[in-house]
Amino acid sequence: MKRIGQISIVLLLILAVVAASGCTGTKSKKLVEEGYLTIGTEAQYPPFEIRKADDSFYGFDIALGEALAKELGLKPKFVDTDFASIIASLNAGKFDVAMSAMTITEDRKKTVNFSDPYFDAGLSMAVPINSNKQTVNDLNGAIIGVQLGTTGDLYASELKNVKEIKRYAHAPDAFLDMKNGKVDAVINDDVVNKPIIASDPTSFKVVGGLLTVEQYGIAIPKENEDLLLKINAALKKLKENGTYDQIYDQYIVNWSEE
Repeated sequence: MKRIGQISIVLLLILAVVAASGCTGTKSKKLVEEGYLTIGTEAQYPPFEIRKADDSFYGFDIALGEALAKELGLKPKFVDTDFASIIASLNAGKFDVAMSAMTITEDRKKTVNFSDPYFDAGLSMAVPINSNKQTVNDLNGAIIGVQLGTTGDLYASELKNVKEIKRYAHAPDAFLDMKNGKVDAVINDDVVNKPIIASDPTSFKVVGGLLTVEQYGIAIPKENEDLLLKINAALKKLKENGTYDQIYDQYIVNWSEE
């Protein structure tokens, strides 16, 4: 009986240590900077993220990232980085998560975990205002502008008989080249095409409707499953308490650059 009692005490001590450590069996790693949720983003992609003249960040992903950080008891910190290298930078430890209107794809899921989807999106085709092109079937011999490393880039790469695909670090640069006659069409996220076109409605238009249906997710390193669980819980709460809808209305429905 004494030996059994001693074993029971040891087991209780072990359980107490496990409970105190918060061990859940999930992978975890330290934050890049204690007390902060460091978020990688490509800040030239309105209405999701832009960097203003005073170097502050603004947009849907920015506001949602701030709300998620607050829910986690952290301060938000944004790191501006090219989209084409954002996953590599995330896995190199430059930030805790990547939040940059990133479509959840099977290929990307090989190297990162994704949060639950937080935005429904899709690709569309923008053309010059006087263009007679109506669908992707009219792009034979055309020069297509895309943002490097995006699903628009992947989609355009599968088109047959196009003359050239020009890849840009930032989506607005593709539109600038289209305005200057160097590009015949731009394939990009529809929700991003719209505010760019709204800022210069006499130069561009969207034709042909949505080309794809996609969902955005927050990318998180595979070795930080604990943060993935916390992000999903926080995202769920923001949707339930109305915060998400407020952010959506402000930055998507009623978008305007400050």
